[in-house]
Amino acid sequence: MQRKLVKQGAATLMISLPSKWIQKNALDKGDEISLYEENENLIISKSGKKEEIQKATLDVSDLHPLINRALIALYIKGMDEIEVVFSNKNEIKDFSKKILPELLGFEIIKQTSSSIVLRDITGCEKQEVDSLIKRIILILDSIAEEIINGVENKQALNSAIEADISVNRLTNFCLRILNKKDYIISSKKPQIYGLLNLLEEIGDNYKKIAQFIDKNPKLINKKHLLCLQESRELLKYYNELIFNFNREKVVECSRKYKKLKEELNTKSVIDIYIYELLMSIIRINNYLLVYSLGKE
Repeated sequence: MQRKLVKQGAATLMISLPSKWIQKNALDKGDEISLYEENENLIISKSGKKEEIQKATLDVSDLHPLINRALIALYIKGMDEIEVVFSNKNEIKDFSKKILPELLGFEIIKQTSSSIVLRDITGCEKQEVDSLIKRIILILDSIAEEIINGVENKQALNSAIEADISVNRLTNFCLRILNKKDYIISSKKPQIYGLLNLLEEIGDNYKKIAQFIDKNPKLINKKHLLCLQESRELLKYYNELIFNFNREKVVECSRKYKKLKEELNTKSVIDIYIYELLMSIIRINNYLLVYSLGKE
């Protein structure tokens, strides 16, 4: 344990902190750190330390079809500047349209005939993961609503399909935040990380469903519409449960899922897509149970 100066408003005091945490955050003797209150937690954070810009170079030559995934991986890892090197312009065709929108806060600051330099121009220090998770679920709910209304009114589902980009952008951003500045309760970080990947998967499932319905509107029946409506209600339940765990409601969600699963024969393509959606939603239970049971 080592002692450090802490500033809280006008007050200054000395407290002991774990040596491992001090080493991880590269703090020296006499450095000031900040202490602030958030709900029932007291949060300690380093202050006055200039963050070193993390840079990476990615040669995408012969990396197709993993170019986008590799860039997203470096973004999530927490790189502040990424130089993308290529030998053929076709390797980064439609780069600005396809990948850049999913890297929230990043912009092209330099471009040559053989490279592009991306940099984080906004930062993520002041962003809170919990509020962003709530926003992601609201977007997923709006996608579900768009699909249901489109089926009922026989309308195109372009906006529902395109909205998945917003889900991807925010989930990538949240994963980046977790790697850059950790989670407010460190013990929950693995579950929050897994939950975010699951929310992205739910968005992908909704996108597949919307694309299929757009191309095959006559293959959708009342049973499918009912399952989509119920899946939306199931997701709404979890919007409350993620940050306000309730044992009875979790059990109720599991029973609702089991009943819905029995409605699907999983023989038709749309049945399989809806079944995959339900599977993704119910798996939220796994993360809730891990970090909530025993703390009720």
